[in-house]
Amino acid sequence: MKNLFITFLFFACISCFSQQVQKRQITPAQIDAIFAKWDTPDKPGIAVGILSDGEIIYTKGYGLANLEHKIPISTETRFHIGDLAKEFTVYGLLLLEQRSQLSLQDDIKKYMPNLRSFPHSISIEQLIHHTSGLNNQEVSKALAGWSAEDVFTKKQAYVMVLNQAKSLSNSGSTQRYSDAGFMILEDLIAKISKMSYADFITKEVFKPLGMTNSVFDTQGSVIANKAQGYFAQNDGFVNSTMNHTHTIVSDVYTTVGDMCLWAKELRNPKVGTQQMLKKFDGLSVVNGKKVNESNMALYTGGHRFWNFRGSKKLYHIEVAGGYASKLIRYPDYDLAIVVMGNDGAYNGFAATGASELYIEDFLDPMPSEPEKITAKKLLKEQLTAFEGDYWDLNNHSTRKIHLTNDTLRYFRGPGNESALVPLSDNSFKMITRGEVTVSFDAKAVPKKMSVTVGEDTFHSIAYDTNASWTKDLDVFTGNYYAADLDTTYALIIDQQGKLVLVHPRMDPIQLDPRIPDLFTGSRRHFTSMAFKRDANDTVTGFHLATSGVADIWFQKETTPSENLVKVK
Repeated sequence: MKNLFITFLFFACISCFSQQVQKRQITPAQIDAIFAKWDTPDKPGIAVGILSDGEIIYTKGYGLANLEHKIPISTETRFHIGDLAKEFTVYGLLLLEQRSQLSLQDDIKKYMPNLRSFPHSISIEQLIHHTSGLNNQEVSKALAGWSAEDVFTKKQAYVMVLNQAKSLSNSGSTQRYSDAGFMILEDLIAKISKMSYADFITKEVFKPLGMTNSVFDTQGSVIANKAQGYFAQNDGFVNSTMNHTHTIVSDVYTTVGDMCLWAKELRNPKVGTQQMLKKFDGLSVVNGKKVNESNMALYTGGHRFWNFRGSKKLYHIEVAGGYASKLIRYPDYDLAIVVMGNDGAYNGFAATGASELYIEDFLDPMPSEPEKITAKKLLKEQLTAFEGDYWDLNNHSTRKIHLTNDTLRYFRGPGNESALVPLSDNSFKMITRGEVTVSFDAKAVPKKMSVTVGEDTFHSIAYDTNASWTKDLDVFTGNYYAADLDTTYALIIDQQGKLVLVHPRMDPIQLDPRIPDLFTGSRRHFTSMAFKRDANDTVTGFHLATSGVADIWFQKETTPSENLVKVK
């Protein structure tokens, strides 16, 4: 009788929970309204798929898959999903671990003899978590002078990885996205399964789940029902071109229906197990501890967390090559939304908007009115004391503070600035989303600015591009060699008197001064170049800091030359 009562209570609780998360009934017209901007007869568009309570309840396409041939997007249209495909890689590794063919704690050198010269241990799990210490390969390639269109073989990629590994920090301490790590993981899957990576994922994931429209793009293969990727240009669109000489083969084209089947597997596994899902949706580990579940927190499967109006949202985004995709899952509400587009622009907000239709009853209410702030009255001369250009020491970025119509403004770039409301003589509240405060120390030399966002504070110092140290640029000229990249740059002064970075495979990169001995470049990835001097005040080299790689040291060559004498 006792067991019968417990069983009754268990199913009663499940019934109550199901009633609590009863989602709204949404009409097709309501969904169409969310995607109205893509519902046009002459532009690229978007496809949407919705999975609710384990069932695909809605799929539809809007706009054109191909502008030249006026082919509309349908539920059978295939889109390139880029980084979303890395979820399949992680799942494949979890499958192999479930079958006792590997352990995620194994050192990759156990399976990959070509990596035995690594100076420190790197586990499979650390590659998954992006805590291997390895650099982002695409950024490294760009810094070494390779363009996106250049043929870059896997052999060359491994040479670069091994070359950089000598100077990288120990694994596990820092989380940095690394596509090189996933190249290794793909090869690991192929080695252990004794079949190609693409064949393994197709056989073990796609086919059992019925994902018959999911295919790998191997060396530019013909793919039926493929949407062409586009980029907006002037008043129209131009074709994007995908580089098919990838070192990573997780190059998947798929449909919204197939991605709903994938989301279904992550709800109630058919191929995997609940234990695997627990790992897949487990937080990444850095320095031996799980990362905090805060916005942007990375999960093992490569997806991220967002506290969306009080609800747990797991998502993955890709925008590349003229395509854009987003997969959102709400585990607490048994809801998943996938969108895929081909106009080259981010479209994830539409997926979020569609999800709101179904779970609005469970979300925290939107703020009805902006918070009223009691502002302190400051004189104009007090406000102007804070004006200037500031350099963010941690994020290697420039911010400008300027006064407009008696209001101090925080300028990030054209069309992106926020008003600052005085709270005290030197502190301000930023009028923006979230709780952001800005404080100044105008008496410091140079002036200082601190920006606090939640529990994080970012420090900046004022700079002057015409400061006295910028008048003697000759001390920085010369050739600089980076052993990590095996390449050489020359620093010269152009006819306008500007310091310019020169490489035979790139257009010249103009360097603009920030704080003493530190410049920022006019091209992406050349974010911060901090020069070092010896005891005799002679420049010995510079550290290049940018997102995606550990700081790279460029040693100044002692033999002077007007031209590059060595290009690797």
